[in-house]
Formats: sequence, C-alpha cells, structure tokens
Amino acid sequence: MRIFGSALGVAIGLALLVVLSSLAAAGSGTASAAPQTMVKGPFYNVTFTETGLPAGTNWSVHVAYVGCGCDGVRKTVTSNTPSITIPVTNGTYNYNILKVPGYFVNVSAHGTFNVSATDIPSVSVVFYPVVPFLAEFTEIGLPNGTLWTVTVTGNGHGQERAIEDQTASSYGTSLNFSLPNGTYHFTVAKVPGSFFVGNSWHGKFVIAGASPPATQVTFTTPPTYALTFTETGLPNGTNWSVRVAGWGGVKISETHSSTTNTVTFSLPNGSYRYVVAEVLGFSVNGSITGHEQITNTSVAVNVSFLQLVEGAFYPVAFEENGLPAGTHWAVTVTATHTFGHSRSTTQSSDGTMIYFLLQNSTYRFQVHAVKEYTISSGGSGTFSVAGSSPGVQVVNFTAIPTYTMTFSESGLPNGTNWSILVRSTNAHSTPWLIHVVQTANTTSITFTTLPNGSYCYKIYPIAGWHLTSGALAGSFNVTGASPPGISVTWAPKG
Repeated sequence: MRIFGSALGVAIGLALLVVLSSLAAAGSGTASAAPQTMVKGPFYNVTFTETGLPAGTNWSVHVAYVGCGCDGVRKTVTSNTPSITIPVTNGTYNYNILKVPGYFVNVSAHGTFNVSATDIPSVSVVFYPVVPFLAEFTEIGLPNGTLWTVTVTGNGHGQERAIEDQTASSYGTSLNFSLPNGTYHFTVAKVPGSFFVGNSWHGKFVIAGASPPATQVTFTTPPTYALTFTETGLPNGTNWSVRVAGWGGVKISETHSSTTNTVTFSLPNGSYRYVVAEVLGFSVNGSITGHEQITNTSVAVNVSFLQLVEGAFYPVAFEENGLPAGTHWAVTVTATHTFGHSRSTTQSSDGTMIYFLLQNSTYRFQVHAVKEYTISSGGSGTFSVAGSSPGVQVVNFTAIPTYTMTFSESGLPNGTNWSILVRSTNAHSTPWLIHVVQTANTTSITFTTLPNGSYCYKIYPIAGWHLTSGALAGSFNVTGASPPGISVTWAPKG
C-alpha cells in the first residue's frame, strides 16, 4: 500500500466543480457520488480526511482508475463531514481534491494511491484559508492615462499556484495584487514609446504575514525619432527583421520584423548599432551591420537584398545504418540565421540515403524517430555549407529489444476461437504505444515484439463459458526478458 504525489492537473477539479455544486446544494450531510458504470468487487475503502475547513463545509474528492482491465472505479464524492470514504477495487488510482471557495489545498491537492487487497485508512488533506495581502506596484515616467501591465508568479504548489499566478493592468500610476504568503517574481510588459530605467521591469518580492513595501517601476518617455530601414530586392510579403541596440539615456535593445519593405523603430537621441537578419535565398549587398546616430531628427537606412545565383546549391547527404531494408525514415534541416528567421525543410526515404540541395549557410538537423529503434549516434547536430558539399552525415539506428508474452487456455473444445487484447498501460508506459488484439482457435496465443514496459491484458468473454481459474483482465511487466506466461481455464456455464 503506497501513496505518492503526482502532477494530476487541477483543471479536472474545476470542470467537475460545476457538477458538484448541484449536489452540494442538497446539504444532506452524507456523501454523494456521481453515477458510474457498474464495477465488480471486491472493494476496499480509501478514506480521505480533511482538516482546516469550518464544520459543515462541502468538499469533494475525485478518483480515477488508471490501471488495467475493466474493473476500476471512477467517481466523485462530496461530503460536509471531515471524512470521505470511497470503495474501490484493486489497482492504481489518481485522486484530485476539488477547490473550495476561500481555501486552497497545497501539495496534497492531487496524487496517486495503490490498492492491493487492503483498505487505505487515511489520506490527509489540509485546507488553508486564503489570507490575502496587498502587493502594490507604482510607476513613474509614463504619460498620464498610459496602460501598463505587471505579471506575478509564485512558487506554491497544488491549488495555491493558481492563486499566486496573476496579471494586472492599469491606466493609473499604481496597481495592486491580492496575494497569500509566498515568494514571487514579477515582470513588467514593455510600453510602446517608453523605456525602462535600469532593471525595474523585473524582480522578486516576499509576502510573509504582511503586505510588502510597494515596488516602483521607473519608465522614461523621451522624445523619439524614427529610425527607418527600407529594403529592396525581396519578393512582396517576405518576412525580414532588424535588431537595434544602443544607449539613448537608457539601455535599448529591440527587434522588429515586417512583411512590407520598411522596418521602423521609435528611438530617443543616442548611438545605435543595427544588424539585419539574413533571409534564406538572399544576401545583403554590403554589410548586414552598421551604426547610426540619432540627434533630434529621423534617420533612414537603405538595405539592398540580392537573390543568390541559381545553381549555387550543394548536395548534402545523410546515410543511415541499422534499419531493415525499405524502412521509412526522415531528416529535417533548418537554416540558422543571424536571428529572427529560420526556415526548415524535410526529406524522407525508404532507402539508406537522403539528399538535400542547400545554399551556403549554417544548418542544424534533426533525424526523426523510427518506431522500434533508437538513434544511437548522428541524430542531431549542425553543419555548414561553404562553397562545397560537406561530408556525409551518418545516422546509426539500433533496434529496441522486444520480447514475447504467451497466454494459454484449457477447457475449450478444440477449434474454439478466443481473443485477447494486450495494450500499453498508458501512453508513457512503453517506448511506443501497443494496442493489439489476437484471435486463435488453438490453446495458446503469443504476442511478439513487446518492448520493455507495463501492459494490460483483457481476455474477451465467450458465450456459454466462464473462467474457473485465471482472470479475464490483468497486467504484466516486460523487463529485459519474456515474462512468464498466463494460463486460464474455461468451463461451461451452469
């Protein structure tokens, strides 16, 4: 019997709270459960015990079976007493404590428990009242009526995290957050036409039983002038970018993009360095970098792009080792530029070679995963094309070991069909998802190519027959070897 934490989303509880509000309205003082499909026992009691809520307050627990077979429980139970007891069958379950207005549950808001033929007498749930304190932010330097925005994030867990993470905006000189105790980080959004003084746009503050001192954010809003870049040579609609950095009374670093032929910055007096981002298939006629001085007037910069000469392409080859003949595989190559833009292309093949035709540039590549294989080397990296083809990029695949699982039956007449489903316990329990049904009229059924992982199985019922030994559903693990077989015995009903 084990209980341990997990990251089950609190969002499940939010959705279910709407349903539970109608149940809570009854106020009967007894636990109530949402309808569910009939589940066969035996059942064992899991008891959740809360502290921190006023007497008579409704609270709810949702449990969901995550194990194998068809015999798990999924239900939501609500009570206005300190304990909620839920009968469940053997297996693994996720649980979630639903939100109660004015309170939060921290670490114990969600988790996992295992039932193995015994009750779980107490899962402790601690509710804390939301005791908010005022966290104030003030700004100086913005024109009157300017909208500004602050985002704070806390370091809490469970339901507390949703309370701590907030965003607020204001057209005035101050804005406030109502926050519980905790450590918080904040960031202030950029305001067009204004600039931050120093590092006041981000920082940290602590609330410990009282409101902290107000946090001041300092802007400057000097006169600005246009620094306009005008390009020629690019096809209409092509995205291009410029980055500008320098000192205009404050440190400034901005990147702007455009699909028109102009990129414009609004900057105060100062000295600035700029960089024009490369555009795939084009080069800049001249330097991509430069300096400009703004002194009480706008500045214009012309940028001329030249299309690379047709034919200035070089073959780049990828070769795979380790895949069976005819296996489909693929590679994505991405051109990496100064900043701002990247352009990718993907090629695939059923053979051992993949080719790209690429222009001079620096590239990164990523080999796509192939089911039932790992990439032992050459799966990702970078290369450069500089007037000639680079060497062949070799990709080595290694087969993931797989094993077999055999089910045997006795009792059925010769030639009777019987069927079994074998599947991965969940999406992450095996390297790739397994969901296979096999039918046979022999006394054994063998599943092959099962990688290491955890599995569920289900033996389908046969009309007029029942099992006298073995189970119609269960689980098994594969860990480096074929697991022991599973045997069942059938007998006629009645």
